Amino acid sequence: MSSDVNVGALSQAPAARAVKLDKFRLGVLSFGHLVGDMYYATLIPLWPLLIDRMELTLTDVGFFTSLTSFMLMPVQPFIGWLVDRFPRAWFMILGLIGAALGMSFIGLAPTYSLLMVCVVFGRFSNAIFHPHAAMMVRATSGGRHGTAMSIFAFAGNIGIAVGPLLSVGVVTLFGLESTYLMIPFGLLAAAAIYYYIGVDVPKERPVSDSGQPQSGSLASAAQTFIGPLILLAVLMTFRAAIWGGFRTFLPIFLVDNRAVTLLIGGLGLSALSLFGALGGLVGGHLADRHSASWVIALSLLITSVAIFAFVRTDGILSLLMLILAGMTLFASQPVATVLAQELAPDRMAMASGVMMGMVWGIGALLVTPIGMLGDIYGLNVSMYALAGMAALTGLASFLLPEFRQRFKFLQFNF
Repeated sequence: MSSDVNVGALSQAPAARAVKLDKFRLGVLSFGHLVGDMYYATLIPLWPLLIDRMELTLTDVGFFTSLTSFMLMPVQPFIGWLVDRFPRAWFMILGLIGAALGMSFIGLAPTYSLLMVCVVFGRFSNAIFHPHAAMMVRATSGGRHGTAMSIFAFAGNIGIAVGPLLSVGVVTLFGLESTYLMIPFGLLAAAAIYYYIGVDVPKERPVSDSGQPQSGSLASAAQTFIGPLILLAVLMTFRAAIWGGFRTFLPIFLVDNRAVTLLIGGLGLSALSLFGALGGLVGGHLADRHSASWVIALSLLITSVAIFAFVRTDGILSLLMLILAGMTLFASQPVATVLAQELAPDRMAMASGVMMGMVWGIGALLVTPIGMLGDIYGLNVSMYALAGMAALTGLASFLLPEFRQRFKFLQFNF
């Protein structure tokens, strides 16, 4: 495929009637995202307890993370394809209910295999929620796509920050077997979607240059994912691997290498996610005002320095580097989703599913070798590997269409 992509055309929204950002509907969708991703994050801070109960190694933890995420890799793109054809809010409602049920029973799982069943069901359900929700967020944006998506992502990351506190709090007060007490939040979020968003949600069909609706076949959809979109997906796959590895092993690193308590380890994970949420807001704002490609490239390069400095320092400076790593590592995620929607305007839900699902599943495969590095050489080496991966991904981001148009030496065919 030719590298001559009209970046200016990508950044311009198609002509449409003037509308304002629908704050209420965006708020309801964001609340659902917060709750769904809250459940997603309940497992990680409990790993120290589960490792003791099930006599696991770091490789086991990495393999679990990789396998459960990889099993879910096709779910969001496929659900996105279905949503593009049959837009129904049931995808979001049932997804939230399933996430609540699956992830709230992890404390009752007596074995590694049953734990995997609970997590796969819960995360499968959470994956169902995302493609339609992301498409609906764009519909509420009033043209401020980056800002709306960053608010949606902000809510999800708040959920990821709250999740560890919720699970650690429940387990501390009532014991590991009491995680089922977390179920009501998902039911509340599902009810909010049902009452305030509705079930039958009309979808505006994009039209081709000829004025005819685009074909809805799966084969037609697959043809969209070529060239720049594949490159973007590869970059976000490595970014997902860095995020997944850093989040998975951060509590263990803090407990084992910094000799902190399980509660402090959970707080460290929550701080990473909370400031990641703020980073997503900043990234979306900068992308609307300046350039999505620059946000992706620079944020990843800064992440590399921040992770390396986090390992090499201690005290307040180490905490500041952890905060910086969280902000910059997540800054590119909502931006990439919006850019993917612009690259595939006739397949927005499917493109969203790739950015919010498939890349996470493939990226999670790299968590296993990162865990193996930690078993063999120590978690410091694993963290250095994540920093190096962030640097290489940031440099590779300069192959995105905007840079290839701007810098002639980067212009070549895929």
